[in-house]
Amino acid sequence: MKGKAGGTGRRTEPTLAVPMSASPVEQSPLRDDAPRSLASVACALAARVRSFVGHVAEDRVGAGRIVRFEAAFDPVDLLALLRTLPVGSRRYFRDRSAKFEVAGLGVATHGPLGAHEKLVLDPACVACREPVWFVAMPFDSARERANEWRMFAHASCVLPTIEVRREGELHTLAVNIVEGVDLARIERELGSFAKPLQPRVVEPALLRESDGDGEAQWSRAVRTGLERIRAGALRKIVLARTRRYAASGELDPTAVLTRLASRELRGFRFLVEVGPGQAFLGVTPERLVSRSGRTARSEAVAGTRPRGVDGVADRLLGESLISSAKDRREQALVVERVREALTACATSLRIDAEPRLLRLAYVQHLATRIVADLRPDVSDVDLVRALHPTPAVAGAPVMQAIEALRAFEPFDRGLYAGPVGVVSRDGAEIAVAIRSALISGDRLTAFAGAGIVEGSDPAEEWRETGHKLLAFERLAT
Repeated sequence: MKGKAGGTGRRTEPTLAVPMSASPVEQSPLRDDAPRSLASVACALAARVRSFVGHVAEDRVGAGRIVRFEAAFDPVDLLALLRTLPVGSRRYFRDRSAKFEVAGLGVATHGPLGAHEKLVLDPACVACREPVWFVAMPFDSARERANEWRMFAHASCVLPTIEVRREGELHTLAVNIVEGVDLARIERELGSFAKPLQPRVVEPALLRESDGDGEAQWSRAVRTGLERIRAGALRKIVLARTRRYAASGELDPTAVLTRLASRELRGFRFLVEVGPGQAFLGVTPERLVSRSGRTARSEAVAGTRPRGVDGVADRLLGESLISSAKDRREQALVVERVREALTACATSLRIDAEPRLLRLAYVQHLATRIVADLRPDVSDVDLVRALHPTPAVAGAPVMQAIEALRAFEPFDRGLYAGPVGVVSRDGAEIAVAIRSALISGDRLTAFAGAGIVEGSDPAEEWRETGHKLLAFERLAT
């Protein structure tokens, strides 16, 4: 291992050239009688990495593979743990069932979706599971990025340097090593697990900024959308709006996500942090696609009612949603599109005969589940390309709806309503990034949308987006 001096004489960090054929002399598990605290496991993994580096010849660089060190530790709260780690490159995802969650720190490598299929786990790492990559993709990749989203341009598919995973009751800490990795950075990042930071006790207060003439702009956009629907150019268009909040100090994205998650228990939780004070996060109800082996699951979610103040009111609101011709028509468009998309990827499909109610903390939706047996040649890239965006977040026909949104939606959605989740060679869980917000320093911008079809009323659709923003309103009260 050697550092290189540049022409300015500045010292650069040493990098690790990884020979993927190296013997896994440090892959043996920790002693059974060793402490299993996260701090002790982090120290043990750091020693493994140093020992591994000591066996590496610098001129043997292994391209296309990942060396991974992994060990189990005693259970901790992963979201609470994330609050104690250095800011700037934290990531997090938890599935809707709460059986799987993963946190990441640092960036070992990144690329477009599909990068996880090109790098393989070194065969010597027989005791390790496939690494998890974090996915975050824009809603409309062809639209020019606004300034606030430009730092997220390289976040599409990220392999973290450090991975903390919970599957059921099993908690593991892992290090991912790729060609040219910065050894000093790995040691610093592992050190943050051994000596965690103290999170802030008091979080900054949030104050909602005025919507100004937002409702008037919204009403004009809805009327324009309805004109295109009546002219036959569209069957549905999903319009989004923003609501902005100012904080009394810089926001910690992990603290904001913790507060959101405490109120919305049923949802996919996610965090994408690309720099200090720069993050995108949310708790979304909607799955884009889940893959386990050669089986894929998706769903069509559309139609909205608020939750009732008591059980009787809640039931009546749910019944009105199920019996609403307008909402059933809106939801059927999504089912139709998902069916068509998966038919091209599958040997067989199974679809719920009737939609069910998906009840969340503040709203309830119509949801239909779709299961597909995939063809052998179908990849995660193929699935996402076929399914995203659905009419639930764009409209129908999808391409015409996206072109219309470019014309009269007054802001760049960025990652809002785009695919977000995790992938590995074994499987994938990718959600749709709605019920989400962008954090930039002491500012938070929340997003909400509503599907516009024949029969939509601008005032009612504005109120619907208000219900969807309640999770963020509660943060400011």
